[in-house]
Amino acid sequence: MNFTILSHAGLSVEHNGVRIVSDPWLIGSCYWRSWWNFPEPPSSLLENLTTDYIYLTHLHWDHFHGASLKKLFPPNIRILVPKVPTKRMVLDLNYLGFHNITEIPHGGMIQLGEDFTFHSYQFGPGVDSAMVLQGGGITLFNCNDCKHFGLPLRQITNKFPKIDFVLRSNSNASAVPYCIKGYETLFPDFRLPQDYIEEFSRFSLFVGARYAIPFASNHCFLHKETFQYNSKAVMAEDIPSYYQQLASEYNRKSECMVMVPGSHWSQSDGFKIVPFDYEKKDVYIQGLLLRYKGKLLEQYEKEDAACADFNLFQTYFKGFFNAIPFFMRKWMKSPIVFRTDDKRGEHHWQLNIEAGTVSVLQTAPTGNDHIILETPALVLNDCARIRMFSTWTPSKRLSIVLPSQAHLKQLRLLFQLLDLYEVDILPLSKNFSIRSMLNHALRWREAVELIRLIVKHKVLGHPFVPAHLYPL
Repeated sequence: MNFTILSHAGLSVEHNGVRIVSDPWLIGSCYWRSWWNFPEPPSSLLENLTTDYIYLTHLHWDHFHGASLKKLFPPNIRILVPKVPTKRMVLDLNYLGFHNITEIPHGGMIQLGEDFTFHSYQFGPGVDSAMVLQGGGITLFNCNDCKHFGLPLRQITNKFPKIDFVLRSNSNASAVPYCIKGYETLFPDFRLPQDYIEEFSRFSLFVGARYAIPFASNHCFLHKETFQYNSKAVMAEDIPSYYQQLASEYNRKSECMVMVPGSHWSQSDGFKIVPFDYEKKDVYIQGLLLRYKGKLLEQYEKEDAACADFNLFQTYFKGFFNAIPFFMRKWMKSPIVFRTDDKRGEHHWQLNIEAGTVSVLQTAPTGNDHIILETPALVLNDCARIRMFSTWTPSKRLSIVLPSQAHLKQLRLLFQLLDLYEVDILPLSKNFSIRSMLNHALRWREAVELIRLIVKHKVLGHPFVPAHLYPL
């Protein structure tokens, strides 16, 4: 077996003449010009890129990147996706022109070639998944953005007791806390960079990986609204020293390897690492700004020209309200106000989720109980039109005003409900289709872990620390 890091979350694995590529965001940007590959894939890596299979782990655009799929791969390429309750991934691929699609159930396996197997494992309330590849006596576990723990993780480690490589994300991809105005005061200790480093390290050592590779966090921000978040990222280079300290402390023979795009490993030659100087990160990003100045200016012009569409917004959220169970609406007491502006002026559109109403405010809200979400008109229109608010929060193309710390719970619930609505977990009636019930049955371990977490942290009141999910 051999593998090559292609990009932020792009991976190419080959064995016995068969190749599979996963999550190929390889060209351009995603999330409305917010995210860019950092460092970028070498052009030589993409010129002759061919593959027998593509695996897409989930719907987020840094993994499911339409432009890369359409421009770099033929329409008859065989694409593998997790068989989740919704067929959204299949339908979106059909829209892009791809129809040779195979859905893999949770825990399912495909024989890619001689002595080369692929396994898919889902996790979380949405449609996220991880893959395990075996060939030539080597096991590679690409967790990507999946945060398996407890029984779902044991399902994998029991089947694959010897994991050679684990690849996992290591940085914040959420709007919380950094997009919250005044988060430094409101949430001074919320998920610090060291927390992500420790979680990555403990997870990798817990599964017994011979090599741990920081992955799916190799991006930077170039859009003028999100450029500030470059200072918040956990760089892959930040991890090895702590990782080796922890491995030594627990007497684990494991090593953290930083592999930027173009870096390669093979059974015959071992690692071939492409050098990259992370201390010159700022210089590199400035170079990207110059290189893509034209594309960024074009994006700014599009955003300046966009007019916020209230009908789109209202239609989306009326459907959203109808999908939310009545008892969940009761948890959403505070009004949610979307604030956007265009050439016609500033707009304030209010959601009263408890009452199920959408209204236009003539002036800015003056109460002290409103959660305010600011976002560009173009972004808001796109999210409502194609039902992709689930990509909105990782994009960081929003700014959040919270009246108090206590309102964070409702904000996070809103984001979670939007995700569940867009992947057909809501309305609840959709969970009683044959397809959905079979999927839930295969993933019963997650239900057990959820109950365990509720009892431990809600009933008994123990503090929740993600890194402690992986005891060493």
